[in-house]
Amino acid sequence: MKNIVTKGMLVAAVASACGYAAAATIAPMSGLDSTKRVSAQGAATGVVNTLQLNASVTTSVSHFAGDEWRLTLSQGSWASVGASGFSVACANNDIRLDAIPTISGGTMTFTVNTATAGVQSVQCTFTSLGVVASSLTTGNVRVDFGARRSNSTLFDRDTNTVSTTANAFSVASQFGTVVVSAFNGTVDYQNAAGKGFASDDSTSLVAGNEDSLRINFPRATISTDYSATATASLSVVLTAESGKRFSFLDANLDGTCTADEWAATTTSNGSVGSTSGSITINAACTQLTFATTTAAIPTTADASFVIAVGSKFGSPSVGTSGATITPMDFASTGATYSMTKGSVAYASSSGFDAGVWDSNGSEVVIPYMPVNTTAGTAKIQPVVYITNRSEVSGPATAAIRNESGVACTADLGTIGANRSVNVSTALTNAIAACYNTSAAATEAGHRVNIVITASLPSATTQVYSGFTVGGSSRVSVVNSSNGK
Repeated sequence: MKNIVTKGMLVAAVASACGYAAAATIAPMSGLDSTKRVSAQGAATGVVNTLQLNASVTTSVSHFAGDEWRLTLSQGSWASVGASGFSVACANNDIRLDAIPTISGGTMTFTVNTATAGVQSVQCTFTSLGVVASSLTTGNVRVDFGARRSNSTLFDRDTNTVSTTANAFSVASQFGTVVVSAFNGTVDYQNAAGKGFASDDSTSLVAGNEDSLRINFPRATISTDYSATATASLSVVLTAESGKRFSFLDANLDGTCTADEWAATTTSNGSVGSTSGSITINAACTQLTFATTTAAIPTTADASFVIAVGSKFGSPSVGTSGATITPMDFASTGATYSMTKGSVAYASSSGFDAGVWDSNGSEVVIPYMPVNTTAGTAKIQPVVYITNRSEVSGPATAAIRNESGVACTADLGTIGANRSVNVSTALTNAIAACYNTSAAATEAGHRVNIVITASLPSATTQVYSGFTVGGSSRVSVVNSSNGK
């Protein structure tokens, strides 16, 4: 067998009882890359094209003309030896190898031209072995040695699994774990008519109160060599919650959106900004795309990309042109980002949680409501109206819970400005779908409490609640808006 080490290491030749030499190791060598922790991003995008190392192999058995030696990489491909200043020489010329080996991917194969008979311990030095940087992935890069006689199919001569394996260098990402600081804004229906946020993240990307999303690309906790620098391309895509739209960016309220609408219109409320690059929106007002070719790459410091949305105005009101900001949960839509350099992906996510926009709108509690969907005189039907006496419109939902604590929800639609909307059927259908799990349950009916949340100003929102019995007699139910 042989010991394989990088040049410059002392090769331990302490024989054991069975005649094996000590395992070889690889040590840093001045001027070559065996001292390096190589950036995976830099290697992939041409910051360095060829990584080089020196190695030595010390034999422990006799070799013969016609034998083959092989150096195998644990990952990646060898570079062409003609381009890397490669050479190989053995002590006292006791073994002469091909000057130009055969290379196939991660294997480099030499033929023994001549060998001095009877000599077992020969040190051969390989200078400037080249590894193609772009062929590597994260992890250690190891060099394995094996030899075979000309009539053998296996490279198992003069080897073992310890001393004929040596670590060369390592490849690591220069990126740490990407951290997303998600949206968490509260749409302000009490003081901004639903056209701004209750607090300001102060990124200065939007003039008025804004909510922001920050994607932080940290540098790794360990340093890397040949790191990628300067900038990369970055794309971030935000998709509205199912059934909802970024309608506050529809400046002319025609049901379709373009970037020009919020960029050029100074009288409309909606605004959106980002650290750099372009912003586009699809015609349906359901998807925003942020793209830049100048996204910072983390090298000596972390890098980040910020998106902000909100109002153009410091104090939007009912009279401010434009639609309200729709509260929504981005977790269900799976926002995406991708940082690339050419065709190489530096960092990406196919579905991260971009956060949530809630609201400080109206909340009305109906503490008790009997429901029975059985036809005839036993039928008990909820009667619920939501009255909006403001100039803004907004969505309403209901959270329902029965006596057993089983929770359900109902979408009550949009409550228009200065309108009263009958939501009785939506509530009845939701209760039936949730709780009519058997014929007995349907016949027995249900007793529930209902919490209605409407994205509307509290002072101008009122709910009427009651129920009918047998389709005629009506009984009023006190709730938190009419029982104050």
